[in-house]
Amino acid sequence: MTVIPSSLLQQYGASLNRFAKGEYIFHESWPAHFYFQLEEGSIKMFNSGENNDYIQGLFSHGESFGEPPLIADFSYPADAKAVTNCKIWVLKKVDYLRLLRDNPGVHFEFTKMLAIRLCHKTKLLNAMNTQNPEKRILTIIDYFKNKVPHPSPCYEVPFTRQAIADMTGLRVETVIKKVLRLAELGELELLDHKIVRH
Repeated sequence: MTVIPSSLLQQYGASLNRFAKGEYIFHESWPAHFYFQLEEGSIKMFNSGENNDYIQGLFSHGESFGEPPLIADFSYPADAKAVTNCKIWVLKKVDYLRLLRDNPGVHFEFTKMLAIRLCHKTKLLNAMNTQNPEKRILTIIDYFKNKVPHPSPCYEVPFTRQAIADMTGLRVETVIKKVLRLAELGELELLDHKIVRH
């Protein structure tokens, strides 16, 4: 779901910038000066670890990312990197804040979106604290399944087992084993190596 219509972004001075696959949009600890919203492609926000990355979020068409530092004046808590070639609307912070003040309906939708993300983070943190790998995996899959309404009750998980591992803090070997177990329990279905959630 698009947070801010592109026509409104342009009205406040946004530019449509291209980023190549693998290119960083911003780095952890950088000050936040811009609002970002994806027009095409996908990006990931992540923290680099000693052995692997921990993915904080994956974002695609119409979604914005990296907003909390704009509102609360703190540095980015993670890196943002293009997973594919991207077109991203970029709007200066001062113009973004003016847009929110001038458009209470947009401001409300933005606040609602942040509340949904906060709820997801809370659920994922709770799942991770249980030390139950199956629950971690289902929590992350269900978040993305419910993020955007689908016409079909079946949701084909668009992530690799490695990406699921990076989002849940599990080893990829554990994810592979637990996905098989969840399929045996009927929680997931495996179709041509694809993970499907009903």
